[in-house]
Amino acid sequence: MADSYIDVSDQDFVEKVLNAQQMVLVNFSAENSAACKIQDPEFEAISKEYQGRVTFARLNADTNVEITNQWKIDGIPTIIFFKGGREIHRIKGIMMRERLRRQIEGAMLAN
Repeated sequence: MADSYIDVSDQDFVEKVLNAQQMVLVNFSAENSAACKIQDPEFEAISKEYQGRVTFARLNADTNVEITNQWKIDGIPTIIFFKGGREIHRIKGIMMRERLRRQIEGAMLAN
């Protein structure tokens, strides 16, 4: 785990994501995914920029099947933006840092 994001699992997803006071971005990824190996450094870098304003979380889709299925993750990487216990935005596939920044700013303004 990096200092700028948290790891979440099936067991603590409700507490750390759905019950969070601020917006949470959850990166559904897998260690053996080539696309995730591209996405993960971008996610970590942007998480440092928004530290304290947005919570960033990583969920390993391979080992947390219950939450992965519940949120209908059909491809990785997928990033879901949560606010107030509900999904407000979803990004499927690789999202590089600048585009991810624009998505975060838009979500912060809209919610």
